[in-house]
Amino acid sequence: MRPRVSPDADCPSPAPSRESTHARALHIACLLLGGLPELAAHLKASEAAVQTWIEGRDRPPESIFLAAVELILLDTEKRSGLAS
Repeated sequence: MRPRVSPDADCPSPAPSRESTHARALHIACLLLGGLPELAAHLKASEAAVQTWIEGRDRPPESIFLAAVELILLDTEKRSGLAS
């Protein structure tokens, strides 16, 4: 099941050699919210830090990773009709 993403989202992608679960989750969350500025605002983090995490150059704090996973889960639940 693919997430519903904004076609205009401007989100960096990790290099294949740096692609991790953390980077992939943040990239998908970025697409869901519509771009890097929106994701950074949602996470209450700087755009530079979020870009570093998405590109796989550094690992995000666990709370940031879990916030990205929560966005993905909420989108999945909403699209599948499982949202309560």
